[in-house]
Amino acid sequence: MKLVEIATFTFPNDTNVLESLLQAEEIEYFLKDQNCSAIVPGIGTSLEVKEPDVERAVELIKQAGFGSYINHPFGAI
Repeated sequence: MKLVEIATFTFPNDTNVLESLLQAEEIEYFLKDQNCSAIVPGIGTSLEVKEPDVERAVELIKQAGFGSYINHPFGAI
């Protein structure tokens, strides 16, 4: 199944919060460049989810207060 990049996080700690939320909702995800962003500031970590989970994941991100990290066209605020 195709993975879709829906958000890019600047700070590694933000992804920790989001991982808990996604796991609680049983949404499978992949964090691209997670290890690099912990070593080299500014690289960012990209969040990818399966296509059928995009809408739910975007809503979770917004509800958690991380809407500014959402990539266009998925509803960046």
